[in-house]
Amino acid sequence: MRFKIFSRTQAIFIVFILPALFAASCGKKEVATTIPQDKVTVQLSWFHSAEFIGFYVADQLGYYANENLDVTLLAGGPEIDPVAAVVADTAQIGVTSGDSILRAQSGGQDLIAISSIFRKSPLMIMTLSNSGITSPQDLTGKTVGVVSTGLDTTWDIQFIAMLKKTGIDPNGIKFVPNEEFHGAADLHTGRMDASSGTFSTNELVQAKIDGEDVVSIYYGDYGVEFYNNVIFTKAQLTADNPKLVQRFIRATLQGYQYAIEHSKEAAALTIKYDETLDVAFQQATIEAQIPLIDTGDARPGWMDDHIWVNTQTILLDQGYITSPVDLSKAYTNEFIK
Repeated sequence: MRFKIFSRTQAIFIVFILPALFAASCGKKEVATTIPQDKVTVQLSWFHSAEFIGFYVADQLGYYANENLDVTLLAGGPEIDPVAAVVADTAQIGVTSGDSILRAQSGGQDLIAISSIFRKSPLMIMTLSNSGITSPQDLTGKTVGVVSTGLDTTWDIQFIAMLKKTGIDPNGIKFVPNEEFHGAADLHTGRMDASSGTFSTNELVQAKIDGEDVVSIYYGDYGVEFYNNVIFTKAQLTADNPKLVQRFIRATLQGYQYAIEHSKEAAALTIKYDETLDVAFQQATIEAQIPLIDTGDARPGWMDDHIWVNTQTILLDQGYITSPVDLSKAYTNEFIK
């Protein structure tokens, strides 16, 4: 009988490789699976604009997708209440003012702020330089535009708080509703001497583009500190699915960081959400926001306890809440860490 002689290489193949290939062929075939994206609806506080640029960047540059999120961004407006939307589960995440969270908590709604877009408030009073108004004290005897003559919106609450902190009697001022919300347009009508509730990232930017000579009086310079654009959700969601909240905040703040570093490129992304927006104005808005978002004393999105205390004190003083709420349940920095 003749025996076939195998080379060393052939022997290795027969002894080690062939059995492994046989076993693999007999095993269960693996099928690649894709984990479905988590759907998240966000109710913004106002119409689409660069005010929400971090969300847009995270959406269009794939930061949400990288976190396995499918995010829908809903425009807001004067008739839309983000708090009501989140409470009713038509949105999982919302953007609103810090005082709205405290008022909701006081009313038994278990909402919690999980980040703040602005670390410093953009709210101010704007007047023309020839008005002679350079400080809150100069408003006595003048006509001032307000967001609501009922003085019950977050913008008006902060304005009244500034008057009280500077010892000015609101009864000595005539209030009329703002109408134009376009740069200094309201100031040229003769209906008002100054406009309150103005955003330095919007109307002031437009006024400067229009070549207006204006004076800005910031609420924060007079001890009124609110978080005006907080990102919030139900406390139940942070307990049931903290990883989802973490992923959402991480991607959103990544979007804001990109906008801080690439304002021109980021501005171009706003057009997807409203094709009527002017890209140059949106870029100017982003650049005006940067020092309010990236303040240098803490990471973007971080919230400070003293501002929440200040907000609560003002709400108590004006009677919008009757007793203090537990601030540890009203906001958290856990998802920024």
